[in-house]
Amino acid sequence: MSGSSNLVAMKKVVQQLRFEASINRVKVSQAAADLQQFCIQNALQDPLLTGVSSSTNPFRPQKAFILMLQGKVDLTTAPHAKPLYCHGISRV
Repeated sequence: MSGSSNLVAMKKVVQQLRFEASINRVKVSQAAADLQQFCIQNALQDPLLTGVSSSTNPFRPQKAFILMLQGKVDLTTAPHAKPLYCHGISRV
């Protein structure tokens, strides 16, 4: 039983080695030159280099707004409503 499982494992190893041997190799110097050329060609579309406009940036800081709380107010303890300042809240 162990002999047949060993044979199956060896066939898988041979298949993997044949696959790896068939892969085209590229010299590191050529791969580096290709990568550099790609980076130069696509630099204008890279938001890390060009930045992101504030209108399309989903991570821009939220604007602050004032929310007036309404409801029953005891005028003896709270003569006027106080504004609640909220930062970064998209909905209430």
